[in-house]
Amino acid sequence: MKLALAMVLFIVLVFVGVRVFEFIGQEHSLSENLSDIQTRLVAAQAQEADLQAETQYLSNPVNLEKEFRASFNYKKPGETMIILVPNQSSSATSTL
Repeated sequence: MKLALAMVLFIVLVFVGVRVFEFIGQEHSLSENLSDIQTRLVAAQAQEADLQAETQYLSNPVNLEKEFRASFNYKKPGETMIILVPNQSSSATSTL
């Protein structure tokens, strides 16, 4: 009778031990996932802050026009557009 009770307790302890190790493995896996999600959340929040700042900047009509002109070489009717090309300095010397 005592041997049977001891065997049942041993089996229960082994089962509980196995379950504890499974839970520890799951906790470790979930901890890694949480860390990854928190990193992505911080990056998304930084991107949101950048977009909010850009939205605020472009909500000013003067800034919007400035960016539009710079991006698309836009000019108003009657304006003359001048495009300045920087001088190219050559590092090669002539041997003539």
